[in-house]
Amino acid sequence: MQHTFKISLLVKICFLTMSMLVSAAAQAWPDRALKMIVPFPAGGINDTVARLTASYLGDELGTSIIVENRGGAGGTIGTTVAAGSPADGYTILLGASSTIAVAPNLYKELGYDPETDLVALGGIGSAASLLVVASNAKWHSLSELVTVGRQSPGKVNYGSAGAGTSHHVKTELLQQRTGAKWTHVPYRGGAPAMTDLMGGQIDFLLEPLPTALPYVESGRVRALGVTTLERAPMLPDVRTFDEQGISGYDATLWFGLFAPAGVDEAISRRIADALRRVFSREAVRQDFEKRGVSVYTEPQARFQTFVASEIRRWGDVVRKAGIPMQ
Repeated sequence: MQHTFKISLLVKICFLTMSMLVSAAAQAWPDRALKMIVPFPAGGINDTVARLTASYLGDELGTSIIVENRGGAGGTIGTTVAAGSPADGYTILLGASSTIAVAPNLYKELGYDPETDLVALGGIGSAASLLVVASNAKWHSLSELVTVGRQSPGKVNYGSAGAGTSHHVKTELLQQRTGAKWTHVPYRGGAPAMTDLMGGQIDFLLEPLPTALPYVESGRVRALGVTTLERAPMLPDVRTFDEQGISGYDATLWFGLFAPAGVDEAISRRIADALRRVFSREAVRQDFEKRGVSVYTEPQARFQTFVASEIRRWGDVVRKAGIPMQ
């Protein structure tokens, strides 16, 4: 019995020692630079959002945050790398609606489960999408596209940056809400889709506002609608889908920060709190909004609930659309 007591005491001492070491490590964090994995190539909206966030958040935490682009497979490769990284608080992930909410419903062997392999630290922001047509297109309203899509299924073509991207699933949601049937033309990225739109090879495109805006402002494309319930401040004359009869249609491209599951809760809270402080500043809000991104200032728990609901929401859209698992 005495032997058993000694073993029990040793086990308790080991656990207490480990707990103290973990606590000490959390208190010392961060004592070196953090790495933010961006699962998309440099230059796009995800990269822009990540670098802005890294700059502001690094200043708030008193350290530098190094952005590492790990693109490929629609963002799933870099996300898999991040999910498998040490949960020490020094690796964080730029998560997006496509990689966190849509991809789990599209790929059979994804390599990560966003609800068990990652921890949602906090939201960054969201961006509307614009329904755009070429400047010389015959289409002048969303209702025209819907009418033709109902009366002549498959006659109208729409482009996307690839199967499962925000372009694709948001248009599928639009079809489900209107009863229209259009033909999907997937591309390897939004840039070639935009090129073919302007060249008349496709009829319309649901493009994220930040990347569509320069084309609209230069007159190369026309915007026929915006996917949020409120009009975009930089394009106040473009009506929402809701205003055009598609009641309650609201779909955005969103961004947030995540960490590998198992990260110390104290570190998780520090990052979450720092994010909220950053995005509560008027100058930061304006910096993001001029790029077409509305910042997120809700608590970490609210963002975690939002992420879970988005995974379910887009799963329903994918299943109803009959998009096959890859």
